[in-house]
Amino acid sequence: MTEEIKQTTRARVLEAACRLFAEKGFRDATVAEICDAANANIASVNYHFGDKEGLYDEVWRHAFAITTSAYPANGGVSENATEEDLLYAFASALLHRIFSEEETGLFAKLLYREMASPTLALEKIAEEAIFPQTRLVGQTVKKVLGDTVDDQTLVLCKHSIIGQCAFYNFSRPLRTRIMGKEALTEQELDRIARHIARFSMGGLREIMNGEL
Repeated sequence: MTEEIKQTTRARVLEAACRLFAEKGFRDATVAEICDAANANIASVNYHFGDKEGLYDEVWRHAFAITTSAYPANGGVSENATEEDLLYAFASALLHRIFSEEETGLFAKLLYREMASPTLALEKIAEEAIFPQTRLVGQTVKKVLGDTVDDQTLVLCKHSIIGQCAFYNFSRPLRTRIMGKEALTEQELDRIARHIARFSMGGLREIMNGEL
C-alpha cells in the first residue's frame, strides 16, 4: 500500500468518524458503519488509529482544531479592546461554532453528545479544549474586577458568562420551540453575542460595586 493510499484511507475514515460520532455519539457509532461510510476495510481503524478510542481522540482534536481556526475564542480582537468587546468576541466565536452546519460545527455537536453520555475522553477534552477557553474568559473578568477578585467569585463569573453561550448548544432538541427556528442569521447571532456581552458586563459592574 503506497503512502498516498494510506493517507487517503486515513482521511476518509477520519471524515466519516467525525460525522457519525457527531450524529450518534461515541457509543452508538460503530467502527463497522464508520468504515462502511468511508469505503474502507474495518481493519483501517486499528491500522491508522489503534482502536475506536484512539479514533475518537483524533476526531475531537481534529474537529476542535477546525473550529478554533475558523472561530478563535478571542475573536481576533486586540488585547487592548474593551472588556465588553472581548466578551462579545468570545460569545460570537462560540455561537458561530454552535450554529455552524459545516465541519466548523462538528466539535460543538461532539461536545453536546459527550456531555449527554460522557466517555473516558471527557477529561482530556476538558483539559485541552474547554479549560483554556474558561481561562481566557477569566482574564477578561479580572480586567473588570481587578486582580484581587477572589477565586470563587472568578469561577462563578466565568461559568455564568460561558453558560449563556453553552445554553444554545445543549438546548439543541428545543431550538425550534425556544427560538421558533433551527438556524439563525448572522444578524441574529450578532445580536445574541452583543446581548451576552452587555448582560455580563452589567453583572460584573454590580459585583465590582459590591451590590451582589
